[in-house]
Amino acid sequence: MTPARPLADHGTLSRYKHHGCRCETCCSGYRAYQRTTRRRRGYGTWQPFVDAEPVRQHIITLHNAGMSYASIAKAAGLYEATVTGFIYALSAKDPRKEKATPDIANSILAVAPDPMLSGWIDATGSRRRIQALAAQGWPMPSLADPIGINACSVNRITRQVSVFTSTARAVLDVYNTHSAASPQEHGIPMWKSDRARREAQTKGWPDPLWWEDMGHIDDPNFDPATAEAAASRNDVAALRRAEIEHLASYGYEAEVIAARVGMHVTSTRVILAELRTGQRRDRSKAAA
Repeated sequence: MTPARPLADHGTLSRYKHHGCRCETCCSGYRAYQRTTRRRRGYGTWQPFVDAEPVRQHIITLHNAGMSYASIAKAAGLYEATVTGFIYALSAKDPRKEKATPDIANSILAVAPDPMLSGWIDATGSRRRIQALAAQGWPMPSLADPIGINACSVNRITRQVSVFTSTARAVLDVYNTHSAASPQEHGIPMWKSDRARREAQTKGWPDPLWWEDMGHIDDPNFDPATAEAAASRNDVAALRRAEIEHLASYGYEAEVIAARVGMHVTSTRVILAELRTGQRRDRSKAAA
């Protein structure tokens, strides 16, 4: 369904022509427009269109500052297709705009960059957060709507060098809520979660608990592979134990937890029993 054209003010040509308003203010405005048009034509100064290049460059500037074409159109009170038509051809019969009406040009040129957006930033933190959520069992497409982007863009972020500040902020918000939640509680089938975890394990993506312990999730100079290799056996055991405790707090069964952390079910049950009783078994006696 085609959205309604944004409602212009009374007395404007748009309100009269595109919205069919015939109030006295709009009729007076339309008559004034007709008189001005005839007078300028008589003087040879009538200029119904202006060069689109300044408009195009302004749109590019706004887009590079972090504003989407949809947000630019909304700020200008225009259709998104009107704005994108200055950037690329919409179809074979609708080439890229080379001219614009003064009203449209002025509306777009009046749009200022959103002060909440500061352009592009390093994508390291966003990439690692999405990968960590995948390691926790969140399929990447399931993160699209919460972040506010399409499904293809979620995977694309994991390959980008930089992202919009607004996107990084959205990824951070989703990470903060989803890393403490169960995918199944949000309608994600277990088989999809298992597939996401297997892919993450194959690619060596740490999960949120690992990043919580290690830190440096936004640091592009921090190498998770090196940090993991440098961790001692006791450090790894402590991290795994903490992860088991974290998963158990959400009510997961021992079998599910064992599959998540890559341990034998029996060993997982022992640790769960120790967590419930608060007493740890003597490993030296158990080994003997």
